[in-house]
Amino acid sequence: MKKLPVKALACALIVALVLPMAACKNKSKSREKSRSGTVISADSPWFDNVIFKSKAEVDTKKDLEYASQALAGSDDQYVGIYTNGYYKMPTGNNINWETFDYNKYAISYISLVDKKTSETVNKIDLEEYLPKNGYIEQVTYADGKFKVRVTSFDSKTSQMAVKDMVIDAKNGKVLETKDKPYDENVDRYYDNTFELGLYTIKTSMEWDENDRAFYNIYISKGEDSDVQIIPLKDKEKNIYGVPLVLMLGDDKILAPASTDSDTIYFEIDLNTSNATVVDGKKYEWLDIKNISNAITGKDGTLYCTTGNGISKINLEKKQLEEIFNYSWCSVNRGYLNYLQIVECSDDSLLLWGEQYMTTYKPGTATEYMFIQLNRAATNPHAGKTVLELYAPYNSVDINVGEAIIKFNETNGSYFIEASDRYYDAMNEDIDFSQMNSEDDYQSYSLKLNSHMSNELAMDILNGEGPDILLNTSDYGQLNSTNYLVDLKKYIGDLDSDKYFTNIIEASEYDGKLFQLPLCYMVTGIHTDEKYAGKSGIGFTTEEYEKFLKETLNGTDVIPLGQAPYFATLFASMSDKFLVDGKADFTGPEFAALAEYVKNNVPEKAKSWDDMYSETDVAYAVGAIPFKGDRMGNGSQVAMYTTTYGYLGYFYQVAQLQGSTAILGLPSADGRGPMLQSYISLAVSAQSKNADACGEFVKMLMTDDVQKELGAGGNFVLLKEAFRAGAKDAVDYLNGPGGEIYLGYDGTEPNSKKVKFSDKNIDQLEKIVSSISRSNTTDAAISLILIEEMPAYFSGQKPLDAVVKIAQDRAQKVLGERG
Repeated sequence: MKKLPVKALACALIVALVLPMAACKNKSKSREKSRSGTVISADSPWFDNVIFKSKAEVDTKKDLEYASQALAGSDDQYVGIYTNGYYKMPTGNNINWETFDYNKYAISYISLVDKKTSETVNKIDLEEYLPKNGYIEQVTYADGKFKVRVTSFDSKTSQMAVKDMVIDAKNGKVLETKDKPYDENVDRYYDNTFELGLYTIKTSMEWDENDRAFYNIYISKGEDSDVQIIPLKDKEKNIYGVPLVLMLGDDKILAPASTDSDTIYFEIDLNTSNATVVDGKKYEWLDIKNISNAITGKDGTLYCTTGNGISKINLEKKQLEEIFNYSWCSVNRGYLNYLQIVECSDDSLLLWGEQYMTTYKPGTATEYMFIQLNRAATNPHAGKTVLELYAPYNSVDINVGEAIIKFNETNGSYFIEASDRYYDAMNEDIDFSQMNSEDDYQSYSLKLNSHMSNELAMDILNGEGPDILLNTSDYGQLNSTNYLVDLKKYIGDLDSDKYFTNIIEASEYDGKLFQLPLCYMVTGIHTDEKYAGKSGIGFTTEEYEKFLKETLNGTDVIPLGQAPYFATLFASMSDKFLVDGKADFTGPEFAALAEYVKNNVPEKAKSWDDMYSETDVAYAVGAIPFKGDRMGNGSQVAMYTTTYGYLGYFYQVAQLQGSTAILGLPSADGRGPMLQSYISLAVSAQSKNADACGEFVKMLMTDDVQKELGAGGNFVLLKEAFRAGAKDAVDYLNGPGGEIYLGYDGTEPNSKKVKFSDKNIDQLEKIVSSISRSNTTDAAISLILIEEMPAYFSGQKPLDAVVKIAQDRAQKVLGERG
């Protein structure tokens, strides 16, 4: 496999993990109206559910490396499952790995599960069918039979060989065996497989001679037919995925391809094998960036998952028709988001997938879930009034999802529905191929932040916004009684011996708590505490300049150019510049930040390509090497980080050879690190019933929920839960998890070099206790500064002239908000 250039890799990660959720291009699609205030009727859709779990059966007398399962298929009565993994193998330098028999440690079996009872009807061990250098390539199940493909390597002939077997699922008898030569167009890994009538269509990512990503489409008609290979390429863009394939007729298919800037729609003629790019407007209704996991139902209908549920694709009407919404059942939507469709119709669904685990535990087999959903005759919540919870990207934490279910089952008057009506409001077309630095990424993030803040603010003022807002703490514009409710009356006076009350105080704005940080991250400079300034928790700009020039040899760990760098420092001190709706940039604090940036920060951030060429590693916030060194070579003493959770913090401590402090960014007063909410909650000032929403807030502040959040590796408010979660992480890293999580330095596990203790937990608690400021950026103000401050940095204008313009513009924005 060819290596993707860092620029392409960075864009691929953004496309895959973050930005596709925030870059839907469907501008013509009007936003759905809020369901807030809707009274649920008896005939409103509702699905009853049955949940059963599946876990690998392993020999408990042996140490387990890992064991996982894959869905092989299903029929009317049964589900076929393929289980694979390995037991712990021996270690040491005296093992001849060339002749080592891995199959002695392999876990490889197929099992037949009854869909109604969840009982395993039969289990068939595949180990006897594995040659010494062989492995299971593929397992499928249908109509009472398993089809198993075994691929092996003959060291004498240096040839690959394939054996196809058909096995009776109930009695384990081999019904048919077929040996054949290896064909790389058939016997290989594929990203996706689609069964469309008589056709089997598979997809695979490839790279051309210019390291540009493209996709091959493999089309076959029948098991032994020739395979058509059709490349989907673009001369300028990387293609990162083909989320689904549709039959457009007897001899034509549609293959939408995701690129680093848009979606390209290929129509493929099956007679000529030609792929033709067509106008994307023709298929805008498909909303490709918001769908996945497409399967064909028994009636030939194509179903797919969307961010909020499951829809069927109606080619004739050119629309997606929702048949199931995650709010139409009492299953935690945090689980539903991780499941794939096994079977689907308008009235019945079977879903399968890995049960989401907050923390991986070595030596424990992964657990999987089946969820059967059947349409109910009546809705059990009839008569209740809907409260809308805005969940960005339709993502809900497991514990928040559990609280939603509990609220809905116990509250007699209100019912919380989670959704993201604003998905299509993320309407800026982003060309990821042009995003090639941290400056570019920050600029995009601020623009998106500003846009979404405006959208939510306008809807709330007009009475059309959501009742509860999840994870909107980044939207500083909303911190006003015009938009949000002060939550202090719902959480009450918290005991500072029991809670990190400084985290609550850091989240307040003008003395009011608009956004409750249930879980949070820490932003700052991770280094040894001996490098701190006089405050002991951060740096003044003068102190950081000294640290930069002497300790860091002039190479900053904050990877930003002047304007974004200044906006970042401004945001960390915005309580000094934005007070009671007034902007004041005339003080010495503003000047100190501006002078420091002008004298010490390069005009532009390094491109990702340049960073790659210097270090040969991918850069990311929280893992920024400097001096051109690779991570882990013993010379890294600092990093710019937004630290998530206990494992993230302890990993950085190991990476920095034991440095335990996270200090504040350079500031005028040497303040400490910043709080960044990971899970936050807010209530709209225009909610249909703020007190009912407040009851939900109280539910998430209970000790039980805080303990569950802490056990999931999150920094939480409850000190007891915080320490318990940190202790779990310490035990994990000091045990078998350390080797897995901390990695290796050459052949030696890094876990052998470091051991964690209660002292490390005390140091982490000290960091959290030093936080006094929340990173709540007012994106509109930051964008003004990014536009105006370069005139000062470049010497075109004196600071007072730039300040006057920037302050006037900022005040105008603040004044328009009221």
